[in-house]
Amino acid sequence: MSRVKEFFTPRNVAGKNVTISDIIAAPYFRLAVLTTIAGTMAYFIGANLPNVSGITAAITAVVSVRHTFHDSAQQSFLQIIGVIIGSTVAFGASQLIGFNSIVVFLAIFTCFVAARLLKLGEEGAIALVVTVILVVGPNITASSLEQRFFGVLLGAAFATFVSYFVRKGSPQDRALMAGIEQSYAMSALLNSIAKALTENDGIVDPKVAGKWLVRAEFIANEIDDIKSNAQSALAGSAWSPAIDYEETKAVVAQIQMTEATASTLLNICRELVLTSGSSHQLPALLATALAGVLSATAEVISDQADIAEENPSDLQREDLDQWQDQRTKAIAQLRNLDDTQPLLIGGSILRDAEKITEILSD
Repeated sequence: MSRVKEFFTPRNVAGKNVTISDIIAAPYFRLAVLTTIAGTMAYFIGANLPNVSGITAAITAVVSVRHTFHDSAQQSFLQIIGVIIGSTVAFGASQLIGFNSIVVFLAIFTCFVAARLLKLGEEGAIALVVTVILVVGPNITASSLEQRFFGVLLGAAFATFVSYFVRKGSPQDRALMAGIEQSYAMSALLNSIAKALTENDGIVDPKVAGKWLVRAEFIANEIDDIKSNAQSALAGSAWSPAIDYEETKAVVAQIQMTEATASTLLNICRELVLTSGSSHQLPALLATALAGVLSATAEVISDQADIAEENPSDLQREDLDQWQDQRTKAIAQLRNLDDTQPLLIGGSILRDAEKITEILSD
């Protein structure tokens, strides 16, 4: 039973217990249900219309559903163009030499070329191949070709429609909230590092430092995907009524700041990995001072996340007095050092912390 429960449990659950609303809100569940509806309705309508292929409509609907409306609309439009190109080549060849392996070869290769020209990507190319082979099958005639092409149009229309409901909220809101979530994750990571530096008197365990670096890399990769989604939404705002251009532009700028912060956090984690593998550990007093700087920097990150949630176009304008006090203490400890290696590492970490505050403050 535990395996069955795990299968039906959404990735993100609102509370301790799984509720119906949690399941409905789960993106995978919504995608499964809506894709099923799109394919079924496309087949039902297509099968009951005289000049439309229900099977073609159903398959096109299933392979064309995307996580966002603007992605699905763009992909469906480009896929229709690709189907026209691939079907024209395959149909012409089949009329000359009959439907055989050579026609299938030409159809598949043409689809990949068309997908490359239309920038559909690998997933889009495979979907295009499936659709074209379905459209241009054996014993194809001009009449059946027309029916199957209308099936493609019907299926693409259903896919575009249901894609609007796959994810809750607007694309820019989803990107913003995902970026804010990663900002809080970075803040938590810096607080963990600060706590470890204080409790261990500057001695950094190599395994722990490695985990910090892996966590920072994971956050950076997540932000890359979020940025891609935000930029896709910005491109879609040119024609989608569901996407506000100015709001999405502000979200993209906010995600870019988050990306720059994550890149700097990666540098801090790399410095700590170098420190953990070196015989020159950070002196206890310097480690405590740097911990104060990192803890204050974590607060700056979380404060900016709070501000962005209210208005993504805003930056911090308050005086960073607490952060400046911690910076002054760290500089004082750096000036008392004679050992070059801890001086370089400590100075590098301090500079990275300064860079984060510069990124996130006005």
